[in-house]
Amino acid sequence: MNSLPDDLDELRLASEDDELLEELDRRVLAEGPWTSIAFLVRTRRDGEAPWEGPFLWLHRYQRTSQGWKLVSRFRTTEAVQLKRLAEALRAWTEGDPGWA
Repeated sequence: MNSLPDDLDELRLASEDDELLEELDRRVLAEGPWTSIAFLVRTRRDGEAPWEGPFLWLHRYQRTSQGWKLVSRFRTTEAVQLKRLAEALRAWTEGDPGWA
């Protein structure tokens, strides 16, 4: 049985020898006993296929006595979804002094 990672920096989406998933970036959106992390990834169907993406994967983790446990996730499935999400966030936050 795999143990849960104790440190957020130890969280991995895939093993290092996984050739079907590449983590491009990550951002911690919220820290505490419940933590949210946004991962920017690209994927491919097999080791010879071209890379697809980038995609956004939002993961929500809960701190337990055994370590960090993945509780929920949301994944974009098309690269255009990431672009549309970025446009929506920009429109919602631009020019609004309440967004710091």
